[in-house]
Amino acid sequence: MHYVSWDRADKDNLKLLAEAGPEVLGVFQPDRASVNGEIWDLVVSPESGAIATRGGDEIVRAHDPLRRGDRVRVDIEGRQYLMVGESSRNWIIDDADGNKVAQFTRDQSGVRKAILEFEGETHLPLTDIAGLAWLSRSLTEARQVQSANVLIATLTLMSAVALAVWFLM
Repeated sequence: MHYVSWDRADKDNLKLLAEAGPEVLGVFQPDRASVNGEIWDLVVSPESGAIATRGGDEIVRAHDPLRRGDRVRVDIEGRQYLMVGESSRNWIIDDADGNKVAQFTRDQSGVRKAILEFEGETHLPLTDIAGLAWLSRSLTEARQVQSANVLIATLTLMSAVALAVWFLM
């Protein structure tokens, strides 16, 4: 498998696909997931990170905020990864040895498609693949919301200034 993608046909039950499908690796809801027949409980807080648990045991954790910063430390069942923002939109994922294992982007339709591309044929465990895919998607969504909020605030301020200038003339 060279990449994973998301089937968004049912927005309440996003399917994580091996490449473009049809093999389904997991089904994700806002607070739960089913991966390889196992139920994960999901908690995402853009300001403090994300956690996935299985049967009460933590299996995936993003230690850093998803909404800001250019590095997010990740633990998946004791294996460490680092999500590194190479630019505001392009990200890579390194393993504990600093080797690049995957990449993703917010460019173009990156939030809608949210493809996580691996370096060649991946041999990562399914838990790692699903965990990294979930976190990369959560990060892109958190950043998209932040970008939209900044744009709305800027447009509101510019409108207020334009109205003030118009009324004062």
